[in-house]
Amino acid sequence: MRTTNLMVAVAAAVLAAGCATSGGPRSNESIEITETKSAYRLSVPVSQLALTLPRGNWSRKDKSALGGGTANPRYFYFEDAKEESLILSGWFEPDRLFSGSAAKQWERDAAGLKRTKLPQPVNVAFEKIGGWDTVLYDQVFSGAVSSHLRAHWVQAGTWIDIHISTTSDSSSAENRKKLRALLRGISVVEKGSGCPSARCSAQRAADAPRALALNGP
Repeated sequence: MRTTNLMVAVAAAVLAAGCATSGGPRSNESIEITETKSAYRLSVPVSQLALTLPRGNWSRKDKSALGGGTANPRYFYFEDAKEESLILSGWFEPDRLFSGSAAKQWERDAAGLKRTKLPQPVNVAFEKIGGWDTVLYDQVFSGAVSSHLRAHWVQAGTWIDIHISTTSDSSSAENRKKLRALLRGISVVEKGSGCPSARCSAQRAADAPRALALNGP
């Protein structure tokens, strides 16, 4: 299973390569992760968004040695301390780098996976899960199914891309149920607004001029 997990990590690096940007990072462009007893809070100073990941059994790992997009200063990677095949990774990027939908982004990612020697994706499906635009797929290894969920959140000029995967002898349906549940537990808000969605923040922006007109300068 360890070999399979390494291959999955390499696959994550291949997908992360698509987020690599040129030039050295400024201090306000690198991922910041704060830890509490119940959660991890992830953000980039120049971004308006903050992501909260329930702590669970997640443990942060440094995978920059894999190269490619994993060396991106906005990349993050977690492994489950009790289930080593359960991996969560991703990054924060400007929304201009997002292709517009999970389906369009998948075309680029699938092309990258085709250039590897890894098992090719099967059972590809697109779903909306909360505010996330997602694609799910499987890779079949000898005696195990590796199920993946790629989730995209675009709001306030920021694109958050999350990749959750698990490799087990369970069925694809069971694996995907677990991945969906993990994604639903993750929240995204605009800093200082308490708004968990684009609709909320848009409503607040619309209400601001009305409040000024009613209350005066």
